[in-house]
Amino acid sequence: MKSGSGSAMAFGRVLQAVRKRSSKNQSDVAAFFSPKLSIAAVSMAESGNRPPKTEAMVRTYADALELDADALLELWWAMQGMVEVEDWTDERRPRQVWWRELWAEPQVELDYNRADSKAKAVWTPDEDFYAPSLKLFALAHAIRAILRRLLGDTWDVSYKAEIGLRDPFDGRLAAVMIELRAGDPEESDSIESPELMATFVCPEPVPRPVTADATMRPKAETISPDVAWILSSVEAMPVRERAAVAGFIHGLREGANLFS
Repeated sequence: MKSGSGSAMAFGRVLQAVRKRSSKNQSDVAAFFSPKLSIAAVSMAESGNRPPKTEAMVRTYADALELDADALLELWWAMQGMVEVEDWTDERRPRQVWWRELWAEPQVELDYNRADSKAKAVWTPDEDFYAPSLKLFALAHAIRAILRRLLGDTWDVSYKAEIGLRDPFDGRLAAVMIELRAGDPEESDSIESPELMATFVCPEPVPRPVTADATMRPKAETISPDVAWILSSVEAMPVRERAAVAGFIHGLREGANLFS
């Protein structure tokens, strides 16, 4: 998750909202890490400028905020565009799917069609209004479902579309806004709506992140002879040469992210 990205800012808003709702301060959260984080680091994570970089960090945030670690980890991946779905071809095991490959449920299609109709109703030859894509609605729907499981019945999670305008001077991007409100909407007073704790734009990730499965080293018996030779050669290198190889591989990955 890149610093300052839409994914990082969205995830940070969730962390901040949960912390405030649980009456914890940033120092309380920082104390859960080993070694202990600075308060500034926690503040930057909540702003999206220094997001959690590893699954271990996400799990520590879950412990600090008294959240289910697996659910928070699922949200962390979903914010980056990788959504967990059931694989019906493999005994209904969950697998991660890139958000642009998500299947839109009927309710999602209905929400998209409403936004599309609204955009078409105000469209003119001089003002090119448009709705968020169906795939973005599907991602927002998936993130809302994860948030509902993560936060429980004492939170109200919803999303709404914002129509975009294609204009070189006064344009704006179409977006799907996700809102987190404190309090069960069914038990709250109909006159007073639940308190708005956070609102953020559903991220629209462009590069596909490297998932945990892709970074796992294959089992020894499944390694091809060529790959085994490469691994044994790298392991036999001096430390400085191994570091150079690691830097080269890192550069290849960075280039793939930039141009994928």
